[in-house]
Amino acid sequence: MCQLRGSRRERAFTLIELLVVIMIIAILIGLLLPAVQAAREAARRMQCQHHLKQIGLAMHGYHDVWLSFPPAYLAPDALRPNRPVTDFEIGSGWAWGTLILPYLEQRPVYDAANFDFSFGRANSADLHGFLGLKVNRTVMKTSISMFLCPSVGDSEGPIRLGYDSASVFGSPGQYIASAGWMNSSEFQIKGTGVLYPNSRVAIGDVSDGTSATLLIGERSRNLADAAWSGVLGSHANPAPLCTKLGWPVKSCVGLMFLLMGRSGPSSDILSGSIPGGNSLNPQAGADGFASLHPGGCQFLLGDGSVRFMKETLAPQVFQALASRAGGEVIGADQY
Repeated sequence: MCQLRGSRRERAFTLIELLVVIMIIAILIGLLLPAVQAAREAARRMQCQHHLKQIGLAMHGYHDVWLSFPPAYLAPDALRPNRPVTDFEIGSGWAWGTLILPYLEQRPVYDAANFDFSFGRANSADLHGFLGLKVNRTVMKTSISMFLCPSVGDSEGPIRLGYDSASVFGSPGQYIASAGWMNSSEFQIKGTGVLYPNSRVAIGDVSDGTSATLLIGERSRNLADAAWSGVLGSHANPAPLCTKLGWPVKSCVGLMFLLMGRSGPSSDILSGSIPGGNSLNPQAGADGFASLHPGGCQFLLGDGSVRFMKETLAPQVFQALASRAGGEVIGADQY
């Protein structure tokens, strides 16, 4: 027995239906993409916070041994026999980052540093400093992930000095010391913060309270570069560190600010508007703090905690947090 079946016609998508489906998919991607980007930035920010907390533990480890926090950088003359530490130094020096390496589980890098020589000076007339460039090259070129913020992305050297083509050899970092209010043109350079050139500040000296005093903050490379190991220079005026092209404030400062930031006064060479000193981005100068995290920067405080400071933070509050013994009364709701 033969059974016949009628042919069935398959129905395909029309062009209009296909376009509608594509449009719906595009809308869904448009809605999901910001959420994915926000989740990735949240992860990067959390990793950055973790790095700062580890640095905080290393800072306190250093304090336990040496009974003070490390200086922002240590002048080479302070390391020579029978030569006392002096406050006047605008030249080269070993940075706080190098000094805390043993407490960051980076003992091999620390052992590679030859403290019998200075960090290095690009001046052949200073044989001691010039040899430092060679013997300490391993430390200078080493990249330490703990000193890098994942949100920045670009972590390759050399260290670029600003809107011209000048650069110096070394591995960049993204965290800098907080010197507080510091006039770098004075004969004796002292900051109101915890870390400044040749500083030796103990916890007992932080009368404002360690939970309300800044130690370390972020600086992204779109503002100006930073270094973790040390800074080159000479006792003459060093080559300037300047803000990058595209930054709204054009300012230049000495090379010591590769290692630290300050809350004021305004930059040495300035073209722009910084009311009375540095604020957080976008009004920071080359001696200031900034990050690529939306809305502000992360800071390590003296008690080892990490706080996110909004870029709308009042300048006077920022300056109060940067000082160690200013006696200011700052409410927790102000930052």
